[in-house]
Amino acid sequence: MLLISSLFVFTLVALMGLSMVGDVWAGRSVGAVFPRLHAAAALFGSTLVIGAALEGDTRLYNNIGMAVVIILLGVYMGVRTHQGKRAPKGIIIAHAGLAVACYLLLGYYALNK
Repeated sequence: MLLISSLFVFTLVALMGLSMVGDVWAGRSVGAVFPRLHAAAALFGSTLVIGAALEGDTRLYNNIGMAVVIILLGVYMGVRTHQGKRAPKGIIIAHAGLAVACYLLLGYYALNK
């Protein structure tokens, strides 16, 4: 149940991320609350994944490791934005690419027990 719940939460996180990318791509600024909501939902989803791993699903260790890197990249982007600077494109691409890989792996694990 934790795994399916985390997949649902990360689906929402992914949609929020795509929305933010769409805003930036269209030249609109992203409000201050939306990235924080994105981060909070991602942390909640990560907590669900850790809970599933603690229940014995050792396959999720890969996801947890990737999530640590994704979160650190997200924090770096947030700090840069808070300083009034833009996040480097490489950091954005790494954050998004790892997030997609982590999401797909989580989906595979959640749907193939």
